[in-house]
Amino acid sequence: MQHDAPAEVLDAPPSNDPVDVLRRHADHPSALLAVNQETLRFRAPDIDGLIAYRPAGRHHLVMVAGITAAPGQRAALLDRFLDWARRERRKVVAVQMFRDDAVLFASRGFRVNQIGASYSVSLDRFRISGTPFIKLRNKISRARRSHVSVLELGADVPVTPHIKEAIAAIDREWIKDKGAKELAFLIGEVGALDRLDRSVRRLFVAMQNDETVAYVLYTASFGRHTGWMHDLTRRKPDATTGVMELINITAIERFKAEGAGMLNFGFTPLTSLADEHEIAGAHSRATAWTFRKLARHGSFIYPAEAQLQYKLKWAPDLIQPEYIAFQNGATASGLWQFLRLTRAI
Repeated sequence: MQHDAPAEVLDAPPSNDPVDVLRRHADHPSALLAVNQETLRFRAPDIDGLIAYRPAGRHHLVMVAGITAAPGQRAALLDRFLDWARRERRKVVAVQMFRDDAVLFASRGFRVNQIGASYSVSLDRFRISGTPFIKLRNKISRARRSHVSVLELGADVPVTPHIKEAIAAIDREWIKDKGAKELAFLIGEVGALDRLDRSVRRLFVAMQNDETVAYVLYTASFGRHTGWMHDLTRRKPDATTGVMELINITAIERFKAEGAGMLNFGFTPLTSLADEHEIAGAHSRATAWTFRKLARHGSFIYPAEAQLQYKLKWAPDLIQPEYIAFQNGATASGLWQFLRLTRAI
């Protein structure tokens, strides 16, 4: 005889765990930034969703990766967040969002400008055969001839104290490396390796002569961009040429075998800027001019061109403009707090 499930199971509310909320409603490949260690999450008790943010200075809040909620509730969640920010006497800066969210911010009186773009590859169509990929294949072959192997932590090799220390050493060398820049707050975190959850974070390491010489962190993407994001990359300064490419092609082959849809290479600021991407009536001409100047001459702030060239070599077939929005108009103080928060200065 069959029995109905208990009412409390049938009527159980959805999980409030932030990762579960992302799985239900996130539609941005960088949405997992919401669970970074120092990132805060705004929630409304009657809305299934969240907004990821961090305080910046005494007067600003910086949002990241748009609004995570069902389409019919995104506007309401944003309005709740803006009301709360006003009570806290803080202005909002929102960064790294797609056009639909940018239009919503524009409707709330924000000045909105394109700040860069995201680049993604459809894995079901991806191949590295043919003339356009000769240089890429040569780099991968060079790494393999140098006896570099790639393993996934927690799948191909366990997390050992030796590997943990090697990864920590790579991080220390990378941070010390002169001129190394990374956009803190806009990149993922490896987290505690002993608790590495492969459903949302996967770490592939390159080994040479039993030494860990590089790694790439891939983080889960949800919604229309379901798959993985090529997130945090680190390597020893003297690592063999092609080591990062070998890691990535190894991960791609595994993701394809698992049926993943997309490999997202994430947001690169100051790239693919174009007038047609701006939102008419909402953008600041002065801000657009500043971003274009930085794109041409701002490598001292962030090496956008080098990041872009790495991504373009994988022939992304989806390029999406991303936006930044300033409440009450773009201001020098708002931009300054954003740059400080991301460690771009």
